[in-house]
Amino acid sequence: MKKILLALIVVLALNGCAVLADKRTAAACQIADGATTYYALTHGAVEANPLLSGFSPGAILFLKLGLAYWIYTHFRDYDVSSSGEKATIGALTVIGCLPVPGNLKVIRSLR
Repeated sequence: MKKILLALIVVLALNGCAVLADKRTAAACQIADGATTYYALTHGAVEANPLLSGFSPGAILFLKLGLAYWIYTHFRDYDVSSSGEKATIGALTVIGCLPVPGNLKVIRSLR
């Protein structure tokens, strides 16, 4: 719940930030989360997200890559997207990037 609230605060605080509202950034964050999650899980970590804990590392990576592809192909480019699309993309960016530092911390602890 804390992560969701933090994500909402960041999205609202950085609402005008063009980098957060770019579909390429949102897609890249999903890929980064998928790749770091895959690496951690295949090296001994345990998935903490209850929504994904029943899936294999490969399935999680496939899901994240599919989500990245959907984000990239579904949304319009930044310069022609509406403010609503920019807010949605910004939220997807934060939600995708938020787990990556934790994943990297877990990876470092596995060594």
